[in-house]
Amino acid sequence: MATEAEHKFAIDEMKRALEEMKGERDKYAFLFDDAPVGYFTFNRDGNICSANVIGAELLGVDRADLVGRKFEQFIVDEDSLKFSSFRRKVFSSRQKETCRLELAKAYPQPVFVRIEALVNSTGEECQAVLLDITPKKQAEQALSESEYNLAKAQAMTHVGSWSYDPVTTEVQASAELLRIMHLAPEQVSHEVFASVVHPNDYDMVMEHLRNGIKGKSYEIEHRLLFDDGTLRWVYTIVEPSVNNVGQVLKLYGTTQDITLRKQAEVDLRNKTNELQTIFDSISDGIVVYDYNGSVQHHNLISPQLFPEKIFPGSSCKAIFHPEADSDLKECPVERALNGERVDISLVVNDVQAAPLYVDVTATPIKDALGEKNRALVFIRDVSEKRHQEMHLIQVEKMSSVGVLATGMAHEINNPLTSIAGCAEALLRRFHDAPALEEDSRLDVFPRYLEVITRESYRCKGIIEHLLSFGSTSDGSARKVDVNLALEEIVELLRYQPNCQQIRVACHLLPVLPRIKGDPSGLRQVFMNLLVNAHQSIEGAGGIEITTDKLDSDFISIIIRDTGCGMEQRIIDRIWEPFFTTKEVGQGVGLGLALTYNIVKEHGGEIVLESQVGKGTEFKILLPIWQE
Repeated sequence: MATEAEHKFAIDEMKRALEEMKGERDKYAFLFDDAPVGYFTFNRDGNICSANVIGAELLGVDRADLVGRKFEQFIVDEDSLKFSSFRRKVFSSRQKETCRLELAKAYPQPVFVRIEALVNSTGEECQAVLLDITPKKQAEQALSESEYNLAKAQAMTHVGSWSYDPVTTEVQASAELLRIMHLAPEQVSHEVFASVVHPNDYDMVMEHLRNGIKGKSYEIEHRLLFDDGTLRWVYTIVEPSVNNVGQVLKLYGTTQDITLRKQAEVDLRNKTNELQTIFDSISDGIVVYDYNGSVQHHNLISPQLFPEKIFPGSSCKAIFHPEADSDLKECPVERALNGERVDISLVVNDVQAAPLYVDVTATPIKDALGEKNRALVFIRDVSEKRHQEMHLIQVEKMSSVGVLATGMAHEINNPLTSIAGCAEALLRRFHDAPALEEDSRLDVFPRYLEVITRESYRCKGIIEHLLSFGSTSDGSARKVDVNLALEEIVELLRYQPNCQQIRVACHLLPVLPRIKGDPSGLRQVFMNLLVNAHQSIEGAGGIEITTDKLDSDFISIIIRDTGCGMEQRIIDRIWEPFFTTKEVGQGVGLGLALTYNIVKEHGGEIVLESQVGKGTEFKILLPIWQE
């Protein structure tokens, strides 16, 4: 039986243990109440048995009013089922379980919490910790939105992102990059990525990748070739991530699908080439001047018209107003830049070349904003047309002179007939009156009258040849004596002052077959050839005329001179209308062209041989009249 002392000691020990227990409880109660997280205890039905200060603040209810209330009342309806399931799992598993919930507290912004619960030793209650994860949840949502927006942006711009670890060769790729590369997420690897690079671009891509691993940023365009044969173009930008000792940790890259852009570039180049071909195929010069009046584009013809004046960057001043800026108001380019359409004709003089006659059309090209104009200028070379017009004017003059000369020849022929008749009558008077011959004062009269008669008839012969040459052809074909036609032309030219010192030798076949033709046209042929032969000789020289029977079908007429001859470039153009080597006013360039046409109309041929300094030979073949 215990003594009183032992009993008292036991009571003291019990009091001391209770005091220690109370101290420990107060200490843990302090931790429970003032902890920075919410503490709760629940029973199996989800009723709150206790809560600390932070827990009550999280739920937004006074601490004294929480005990006995169901926790589901403080969460949003969407999460009630989730909490019920979580609570049952906590009591059944007897392990710590975790769940995320959204509180129904009326905050301006949603409040999210993470709850961790564990059943106590009795199995009738569980202790739960409530942690405010709203900032983390917001950060996760922001990150999710950012990732979503990034994915959308990458999809819209066809840009995929990737990273590459040069040590582990691990590759991470965005969804858009996988779409570009035609790969599934499980196929992502360095080797698979390399396998879709076009074989012709593989070495270049690998060389750039090695430079990136060495710490160099780079940009590259290359092709991808897939198993189905399709080809894509991509544009990649790579930036290395380097630590403080210069070691490359990762390569970060963006890859954009530029296939459509490449195709557009090809289409644009094709369209540009097509337009440039059309541009260059136009026979007129075409120049586009920018808003400063400088050449921006031109076709192939423009530099041929102005070799040293039209090139990219050259000014319109070089052609249209080279001497004075005061002529700006008349410059077609400047007028087009001011919005005016211009059509003018110009003569561009060059010291080293003949004047160039051009028609110019300048049209303004308005820009999209309507602020500044460019000028489209068409330049047409009309020099040949102008020369032909001047030649035609000269032909008209010559035709008028010819008509006038023929009329004057008719008028002169009649007085000459009267003079010759009077002179012959006086000579007969002398012969009929012997007494007049005995008069010494009249000794020279018979001789003078004979000279007057002879020269009058000589003049009449010249005029008759001129009238015969100038007679209008009726276009009918008849028998023609070629020898006689040649003799008439030679006789007509013999009296020309500049032909006096030129020797003309005629070797005409006495019995030359007649031909069927137009006498007037053939006289024109012989006149043109003999006049050209005379004009090709400076000073003394000779012309040889030969006719012969070539065979049973043709006769030949050869006119050979000892003149200056012709170069090959002149021979190539000798039959062209209006082509002449004579100075303006001395020839119209129609003689040989008409000669060629007349010979062809007679069914004949004309052949030219010439050497510079040795003379020229024209050979004409004409068909014989067949009875």
